[in-house]
Amino acid sequence: MRERGQQQYQVRFGWGLAGAHRVAAGAHVVVWVDVLPDAAGTAAGVEGTHGPDGTHGPDSTHEPDGADSTHGPVGADGPDSTPDRHRTDHRAVARGLPVGPEVVAGHLGNATAVAERVTSLQAERGDRCVVAVVAAGSHHAAAGADAAEAAGESADVPDAPDFAVEDLLGAGAVIDALSAVGIDHCSPEAAAASAAYTGLRRAVKHLVSASEAARTLEPTQVHAALARGPELVTIRPGEHNRRA
Repeated sequence: MRERGQQQYQVRFGWGLAGAHRVAAGAHVVVWVDVLPDAAGTAAGVEGTHGPDGTHGPDSTHEPDGADSTHGPVGADGPDSTPDRHRTDHRAVARGLPVGPEVVAGHLGNATAVAERVTSLQAERGDRCVVAVVAAGSHHAAAGADAAEAAGESADVPDAPDFAVEDLLGAGAVIDALSAVGIDHCSPEAAAASAAYTGLRRAVKHLVSASEAARTLEPTQVHAALARGPELVTIRPGEHNRRA
């Protein structure tokens, strides 16, 4: 029987929590790519959502051990340099993603650090490390949602996030950095995301600044997101870390 989806590839790519549950099967690392906060300052596609089985959603009382407590080099992106809302977002992400793999935050500024972490984990394992790169995407109210809310009814909002150019480019940057260190057995979906980034590399900041999501934010918010440094933030340690 042929393997389903992207499971035969070392580097995979998906969108949102539902996509993560699909492409993270057997993965050792999940890279959650969310380049811009939404207009409310929360992680896109996380607040009020749950995994496909209805469990481990951000409103659940389940709190993974070590969620958002492991970081890169000492002092990097620590409590004094990370806005409270980003720490809260990371806890919500940890609850929504599949249990098992390590989860790290990826963006345009830290792709190299993500690749270094994956190569380090491969050395620790003595075997290849499977990586699922997941773009958060954008979530918008469904058509008629306001009317439904006014009538006291809930709108049927699909789980799949909308396309977000900033997260596609951020994911592509991570996949390109992985390829640069020899981790290049990519699914077609991952290869396409990488090609989008490499083909538009010189215009990335302009494209992100002019994106639909950026237009809902203050310019200072967009600038801060694009200026994020190279430090790696581990949102949740993997099961291999807990056994160590």
